Amino acid sequence: MTYNSGLHLQRPLPDESIDVRSLPVAAAVTLGASLFAQTIAPLPGKTDDHSALLCVVAGRVVTASDGTPLKSARVALVPEHPGSRRQMYAATTDNDGRFLLKDIKEGRYEFFATRPGFVDQHYQAKGGEKGATLSLKPGDKVKDVLFRMTVAAVLTGRVTNDDGEALVRAQVVALRAPSEDEIEDDVLLASRKEPLVPVSSAQTDDRGQYRIFGLKPGEYYIQATDSSQPDFVGPIDESYRVQEFLGSEYASAYYPGVFQLSQAQSVSLKPGEEAQADIPLRRVKTVEISGHVLGRNGPAKDAWVSLEQPEEAIVVMSHQDSTDEKDSFRPKGVTPGSYSLVVYQRREHEDVYEPQARQKIEVNGENIDSLTILLGLGATVRGRVLATGAGSPPLDRIYVGLQSVDDGQQFGASERLRKGGTFEIPAVQDGNYSVQVSGLQDNWYVKSIRLGASDIIAEGLQLEKGAAAGTLEVTLSSASAELEGSVGDDDGAVIGAKVRLMPDPENPYNRFRTRRTRTDQGGHFSLAGLAPGKYRVFAQSPISSEGKSYRSEPKTITLTEGDHKTLSVVLVKPPD
Repeated sequence: MTYNSGLHLQRPLPDESIDVRSLPVAAAVTLGASLFAQTIAPLPGKTDDHSALLCVVAGRVVTASDGTPLKSARVALVPEHPGSRRQMYAATTDNDGRFLLKDIKEGRYEFFATRPGFVDQHYQAKGGEKGATLSLKPGDKVKDVLFRMTVAAVLTGRVTNDDGEALVRAQVVALRAPSEDEIEDDVLLASRKEPLVPVSSAQTDDRGQYRIFGLKPGEYYIQATDSSQPDFVGPIDESYRVQEFLGSEYASAYYPGVFQLSQAQSVSLKPGEEAQADIPLRRVKTVEISGHVLGRNGPAKDAWVSLEQPEEAIVVMSHQDSTDEKDSFRPKGVTPGSYSLVVYQRREHEDVYEPQARQKIEVNGENIDSLTILLGLGATVRGRVLATGAGSPPLDRIYVGLQSVDDGQQFGASERLRKGGTFEIPAVQDGNYSVQVSGLQDNWYVKSIRLGASDIIAEGLQLEKGAAAGTLEVTLSSASAELEGSVGDDDGAVIGAKVRLMPDPENPYNRFRTRRTRTDQGGHFSLAGLAPGKYRVFAQSPISSEGKSYRSEPKTITLTEGDHKTLSVVLVKPPD
């Protein structure tokens, strides 16, 4: 079973502006000098009046090392701001590495190439950057795009026990430090003690060996856990049933075999390199934790109990259990440490589990007996969504969610709107929350969120003693604003510059209004669906091969309903 911490076990909170980052894409394109002065030229073929408005993009995909054509690479265009729906144009390269994308609508697109064994790469990217947006006007014909793809790296090794014996089906995870973009996008990373991002994972085979492939060059930490998860094909292995009952006798470890991430060593990977990292797991004294889960109407059957360590990169599968017919849980094989015992309960008539209770416990080598966890003591947050302006948004695609902004907490929950635009989020624990709306179309924005006289976007939602007085009223509007502009420096237009628009002042409750984009091949950017208000705008140059970049001074802009403003941002290079 997998889950998104703080949301649902099987369904994460939808993203209001789903972008290409939801794909496993890391940007690193190297282009020929001619591309930086790329020309728009017609491709052969006759078109009628309608097709003349559609665009064509063509080019090649080759290896970065020697320019060898790459057959069967996949090239895709994804709208920069797809809103509630995702649209993609994609093609596969031929024997000469050539691709052709046709019948493309005008717009701004994330543009990237991907192929097994190589690092996913973005249009006009440098190093590990995401690259530039591709901007297409009606009838544009863009040819001679060149992607130079870097061979991916591999992590391999062996996981063993104290006696040097192989540990079979151990879970091994490669982790890395988050990028600057990821830190800016994820407010949860700022509150984590060890902000590492899981990149890829593998299970050990019958020889205790693992192999994690497709890695971008860089620094990685490696974590191994004796999880013994079963195969998803065929009958469940009896050895898994036994370990699930007994728990593991081995503590999770980081390379080169240490318990704490602060003691771990990173592994540096170069393009195409295969590095070996063996990890020994040591036997430790483990304990058993037992208790009961009680709901409002008595024993809580089929609740899911998970022991989680906030500083850990992954959740240990053997530290989970479900309640039986007597509402009892009994995780075994728990190693010493500080945990949060989180109880998830299945939502009625849905295969979705939500966090319902959390209790901190300390494990010091002795069994913990007779814990009692009470469910259903949180608040039920009720509300409705109203729409103003032209048209009506598709309410059946809209979710309203709560996200904890308290330090160290990752609670959250979301609900799809019911008929009539109402929603109800049950069993929300005491705390401080931001309210977020996802699934909106491009031109719609959240105009206001109020609870009585309280402005939730300014003050947040405070829940105390399980009480939520009143009804949340969320107002949407189609009278959004647009901002276009350009980024340049002393040398002219800056291609692939990062542009960030932030509410002024910014707080944890209005952060969902922060928007990010990149300049296109002409140094231009565009942001639509903006809420009226005051903003600060920053721009940053792409990171150079030496790891350097430079920022602009912040510019302040005020947008009103229906505004369409332009802004020019100048980057000042630091002295050499």
